[in-house]
Amino acid sequence: MLYIYVDEDEDKDPVGPRHALELFKEAAVEVGLIRPGDPLDQNVVDFAKLVVEMCASIGDNYVQPESAHGVTVGDRIRGELQAL
Repeated sequence: MLYIYVDEDEDKDPVGPRHALELFKEAAVEVGLIRPGDPLDQNVVDFAKLVVEMCASIGDNYVQPESAHGVTVGDRIRGELQAL
């Protein structure tokens, strides 16, 4: 499974953001759309971007508590996953 909750201390082992295309490739391999090492087709990338936007639109209803400028959870999702 691609996303499993693990209780860990990120300060001791920071992983940082990963490139969105790499995450999409891992997901495509996991569900059998491509084989490991194969490139993503543009239509799969376009689909992934649409799913990101759908998820981000839900997050637009929630302002991040630490944000002084009204940045929403949706903005954060777009910032992390639209960088293709």
